[in-house]
Amino acid sequence: MPITPKELEWHLLTEDPNSLPWENQPILSFTITERSICLAQFEGKFFAFQALCPHAGAPLKDGYIDAKGNIVCPLHHYKFCLANGRNCTGQGYDMRAYPLEIRPDGLYIGLRK
Repeated sequence: MPITPKELEWHLLTEDPNSLPWENQPILSFTITERSICLAQFEGKFFAFQALCPHAGAPLKDGYIDAKGNIVCPLHHYKFCLANGRNCTGQGYDMRAYPLEIRPDGLYIGLRK
């Protein structure tokens, strides 16, 4: 069941997402409201998703983004769509993807209240 906008609470991740250290690593990790999340950039868009692989708990920040825009787990190479979190390799595990909004004062992430 999709999350409705009324169920979300918006939190500022960064004032300027382009100033983050993307050249050092393509996937960044944050902790916000005691949740560990990853932030990635692909083809000029930003994506937020859970920090650990839903299959075996490997840190997704240590994975990579393939040419199709999937995050690839560093442990078993499961692939997940950055846009919606769906598993792309057929194992049936989906990751949690979080909505983002770019506002005049920065990049916000929507988390369930």
